[in-house]
Amino acid sequence: MKKDTKIWSIIIASVSVYLAMCIYADFNKLTTALSNFYWPYLFILFALTTANYLIRFIKWDYFLKKAGIHLPLKENLFIFASGLSMIITPGKIGEIWKAWLIKDIEGTERSKTIPVVIIERITDVLGLVILSFAGALYYKQDLLLILAFPAIILIFLSAIKSRPISKLIISKLESKTGKYAENIKTMHKTFQKTLEPKGMIAMSLLSAVAWLFECIGLYLVILGFGHYISMLHATFIFSFASLAGAISMLPGGLGVAEATIFTLLQLNNIPAATSVGIAMITRLGTLWYGALMGLVIYLTFKKKYHIKNQHTHQTKKQSQNKNP
Repeated sequence: MKKDTKIWSIIIASVSVYLAMCIYADFNKLTTALSNFYWPYLFILFALTTANYLIRFIKWDYFLKKAGIHLPLKENLFIFASGLSMIITPGKIGEIWKAWLIKDIEGTERSKTIPVVIIERITDVLGLVILSFAGALYYKQDLLLILAFPAIILIFLSAIKSRPISKLIISKLESKTGKYAENIKTMHKTFQKTLEPKGMIAMSLLSAVAWLFECIGLYLVILGFGHYISMLHATFIFSFASLAGAISMLPGGLGVAEATIFTLLQLNNIPAATSVGIAMITRLGTLWYGALMGLVIYLTFKKKYHIKNQHTHQTKKQSQNKNP
């Protein structure tokens, strides 16, 4: 019941945000702008977003292997793609659900996989920071705000890597969590395995490449509406809007990301109705497309993997019965 309420809350919030944007832009002007859009660019945007996901899957698989978790390719793709259905959650934190999927399918404890999801999200943010900083450095805008993201992440990573700080945090958590103390130690060990500096730098740069595809998508959408800004500026707008949406902790950055794209486009003398249209099309191709694709993949293949899971557990039980 609570889950249904959350889903309906997200739907209502989404409708409200886009309705407010339509009213602000003047519905008639927005309709005219959308009718003039070159719609084939939307399908190119879908392709670019898919490329983003494929590159990030490589990163996801890398961190899993660093944590000592080796999944068959098909199962891993199913888990990663299913996690996309949770991108419409505050800070995309719902992607932690992937840890539950791995537990259901392979039996790996969540204490080993949750840190992988967290590290993957951290490198996603660092990738966006790299792209935002490149644009901000050129335009000399919002440099301090962008630098706040890596500063917070650096503090977190330093705490994990520091033995005295780690011991202090673990001991305090153990005293409060009791029976979950061993899970906390396992999570810390996984963090230690995955936080190798060279790997973090390489995967953050890979994230930047992945997100660049969606920045190109925004650039093409703007062209599709008959306007032009530089590729560097489009990169800054998309990456900065994504960071703003993430820090807002609203589901999928809903409203904040759209408003940021809209505002920055207007600063480039793009009319209000067209700016709203660009924000809506961009989010359709980079947010809603992924969420829907993830949901469809999960609903289509979940029965197959749940059956496999049951069969695996039955085999293990039979083996245990034969070899007491």
